[in-house]
Amino acid sequence: MSKDLNKNIKITSHKPPHFPFEDPPFALTMGLLKIPDSEWFEIFDLKERALQLAEKRKFLASIHKDVFMADASALTASKDVLNLMLKNLVTYQPDLYSLNKKTIKLKAHKNFNGEEFSTDLNISGMHPLDLAARLVQEDLVIMLPPNKKQKGWWLAAGSLTFPSRWNLKDKFRKTMDAIHAPVPFYKDQIKNPTNNFFDQMPCDELFARRNWSLHDTPALRQDGTQPIVETTSINSKNAGERLWLRVERQTLRKLKGTGAILFTIRIHIRPLKQLEKLKRVAKRLSKALSALPPEMQAYKQTNTFSDAVQEYLDQF
Repeated sequence: MSKDLNKNIKITSHKPPHFPFEDPPFALTMGLLKIPDSEWFEIFDLKERALQLAEKRKFLASIHKDVFMADASALTASKDVLNLMLKNLVTYQPDLYSLNKKTIKLKAHKNFNGEEFSTDLNISGMHPLDLAARLVQEDLVIMLPPNKKQKGWWLAAGSLTFPSRWNLKDKFRKTMDAIHAPVPFYKDQIKNPTNNFFDQMPCDELFARRNWSLHDTPALRQDGTQPIVETTSINSKNAGERLWLRVERQTLRKLKGTGAILFTIRIHIRPLKQLEKLKRVAKRLSKALSALPPEMQAYKQTNTFSDAVQEYLDQF
């Protein structure tokens, strides 16, 4: 691994709950952590797992064409993703998954009846990435390297059930730089480090990063079609009841052979009022909010209630 690549990475691990608030001053960074294979997929609350898998099934059944998209050039990488995931899940979660020559079984537990899928794609007719995403709570996105048509890393396939104010249709077949164009400071601060990291990233090593935001709804699917709220009745007295902390935990893995990069995206949602019992966390979030520049406040859509939230959090 090159020295430049090492600058972007911390070698550690982290597990839920996630409170990824950076201390002031604000700086946009990749925030990468190197993690072991055992932490690729997060399963720690079976009630939450049952709920999120049920939500996935609902959206895959009702709006599949909006949730799943794949360019033909991503097929080989998608097969590699499925094979890696099958091996990982039965290795590290044997109480929840079992695999034989023709099927993968998601074992039943409380609030979840279990499921079984054929792993023979010729029989099921299912796209391998579509199948892979049905096995876990995470959404999956495949980025392919630049080519003659695409001048940068580009989004070639995805199963995106739980987006955080964006949608797959708008980003499909776009480059990494185009996808992140709306992010304040991306071009000046992390565009080049991100592309360099993708280029140099070693195969089959896992890296993780986390984002956070505050939302006025606990809905898992927020596809960016909801209007931006210009005014709000949220104040320091009701913020705990009216807002939710939404953390997006991503992992990145470059695949041998194709050189594709797989993103996994796992959503964690908790009521803001839960931080009343976590005084240190509440103070960290308050400081992080106060450090956000106006451009990032607007991007995160916290600008209408940021002062109220800080006043609420500073009570604890």
